[in-house]
Amino acid sequence: MKIVAFMNEKGGSGKTTCASNFATHLLRRGFKVVLVDADPQGTARDWFAAKPPEAKLPVVIALDRPQMLSAIATLDADYVIVDTPAKAADMAAAVIRIAHTVLVVIQPSGADIWACAPTVKMIKAKQDLGGKVDAAFLVNRSKPNTKLTKLVKEGEWNRYALEQLTATISDRTAFAQALTDGVSVYDTINADAKTDIDKVVAELEVARWL
Repeated sequence: MKIVAFMNEKGGSGKTTCASNFATHLLRRGFKVVLVDADPQGTARDWFAAKPPEAKLPVVIALDRPQMLSAIATLDADYVIVDTPAKAADMAAAVIRIAHTVLVVIQPSGADIWACAPTVKMIKAKQDLGGKVDAAFLVNRSKPNTKLTKLVKEGEWNRYALEQLTATISDRTAFAQALTDGVSVYDTINADAKTDIDKVVAELEVARWL
């Protein structure tokens, strides 16, 4: 079992959107996948509850207290994808303790970059103590031809000694609409949105993080 977490202390960075579509990609390739909603706000649970009968989505379970995460070890899954809350240091620390891969989701904004510092600090603390966790920044809602997106993609801002994925997720209406409709972008006709997720997964596989 591989545990992959999507994290950032800032709300609204797109963690649920990334986690839900990432999990769906793996499910549709034939893997056993469970999406853990670790956020008391329950957006991933709402997404799953809104799904139409024909939608092929991963099972979503609620483990929204740090002490509940031990249940992950009992799951029958190839991949457990964890959607984490904002401003919840105890939960963030608990998730990082068990995660094999952490993707720190950031939008092209100073606020997202500043907010990720506590998460990165916890990741580095685990690594410094000899713990094994692969981690990188994932740029979400990137917009073509904007100066800020270009600067963020180039990574010159990154002073955190944390890798940054080359693959990014663009700012596409399909992602927001799919989440609202209880489906994934794989249930839509937006090929570019699907390709965004495919490229993220492919990059992690090449790095042997999955």
